[in-house]
Amino acid sequence: MEEDELEIEIADDASVEFINLVDPNGELYDQQRLESSEIRTSFEILGRSDDFVTGDYELVALSGDEQLETTTVTLEAECRITDVLWAAENPDMEWDTDLPHWDEYAAVVIENTGTIPSLLTELEWAGAPVARLQSKESQSYYHETRLPPGQTTVYSAGSVYATNDAVHSLDCNVLETEPMTVTAVVQVGPDPSYTQQIKYDGDQSCELSIEDSSDELIAGGGEN
Repeated sequence: MEEDELEIEIADDASVEFINLVDPNGELYDQQRLESSEIRTSFEILGRSDDFVTGDYELVALSGDEQLETTTVTLEAECRITDVLWAAENPDMEWDTDLPHWDEYAAVVIENTGTIPSLLTELEWAGAPVARLQSKESQSYYHETRLPPGQTTVYSAGSVYATNDAVHSLDCNVLETEPMTVTAVVQVGPDPSYTQQIKYDGDQSCELSIEDSSDELIAGGGEN
């Protein structure tokens, strides 16, 4: 499996002209034609459609109109957020330290336990310190990051843990331990989320500490 393709290889002595990929609804998703000497081909999974249907697909080998063989492959992506890391507490990671206030950024560790890649399109930070600072419910940053099977670390595209800016400062006296939930919006599979409990403390300056964390999957999301 390439990062965004399903690779197919057939036997050397097979007389296959076409391979059909049929989706779980019984509809033709794609077709590849093989030249006489070819034994390998591939199907694009990501980028071809935003409405990719996960589930059991049928690979159908054809010689003309004759069906030679079929096989079933399960194509699914299931992503979960396993950790959210604050730059100030993890300075040795690959942060862009040339950015101002880089220590207010976050990294999200996403694990894909499926058989195909997904694509991260957005990280939404609900209840983040930076959102509270701006009197908003959430702060979103857009991404275009491939999530192949395995683990991927994604760095936020902006500040997450900011408690002050050029104009405002967060009043930590009115906050206690508050939840921050990050949701990863993905193209294939359900959207995973992860919640941190952040303790706000301090009078003159706001001090943050992370108390607890948990993850969950949001039904629906990018899944069809």
